[in-house]
Amino acid sequence: MKTSLAVIGAAIASVQAIDNGYGLTPPMGWRSWNCYHANVNQSLMEGVMKKMAEKKRLVAGKPTSYADLGYVAVGLDDNWQACGKGVNGSFHDINGNPIVNTDRFPSMKDMVDYGHNLNLRVGWYMNNCICHEKQFVNNTAYVAKHMQQSVKAIVEAGFDGVKLDGCGEFRNLTWWGQLLNETGRPVMIENCHWGGT
Repeated sequence: MKTSLAVIGAAIASVQAIDNGYGLTPPMGWRSWNCYHANVNQSLMEGVMKKMAEKKRLVAGKPTSYADLGYVAVGLDDNWQACGKGVNGSFHDINGNPIVNTDRFPSMKDMVDYGHNLNLRVGWYMNNCICHEKQFVNNTAYVAKHMQQSVKAIVEAGFDGVKLDGCGEFRNLTWWGQLLNETGRPVMIENCHWGGT
C-alpha cells in the first residue's frame, strides 16, 4: 500500500499544466476535421459557429443553444495553411510566420472575432498533418522562430486554444506551454500527439 501511494504521489508531483483557467474540465464543442476533413473554409466555420449559438432547441421549454449547454469550443483543424508556400516547401515563411491559405480563410482574425461575438471559444491547429513539416530537424534557430511566430499568430488572431497534432517536428508541449504563457493570453493546448510526448 505504501508503495502504491508513493507512486501515485510521485506521478501527481510530476504533472505540469498551464495554469490559465482553461482545461479545468474537458472541453465541449466541435472541431472541423470530424465533419469536413480537408474541405474546410472560413464560411463553413462561421456557419457552424452560428448554429452552435442559435437558440432553436427547447430544453425544459426554454429556447437553448448548444453554447448554453456548455458546448462553447469550436476548433479549426487541418488545411487552413498554404502548403508549400514557405521555406523549403513548408507553410511558414523565412521569419517563421505561418502562411494562411487566404483563398479558404480571408481573415483568421475576423473568423475568431465572429466566434467571440457569439460567446464561443475558437481554437486553431498546428503541427499539421496535411503538408506536415519535418524539414527543420537540424536547424534549431529556425525551429525557435517557427515556434515563436506560430504562438504570436495564435495570440494576434485571438484564438483561445490550439490543437497540436503529432505529424510535424514541433511536439515539445513544454515549450509550447512556456511560449503561450509568456504572452499573458490564456490559450488551451489540445494534445493530439498519440502518446508521443
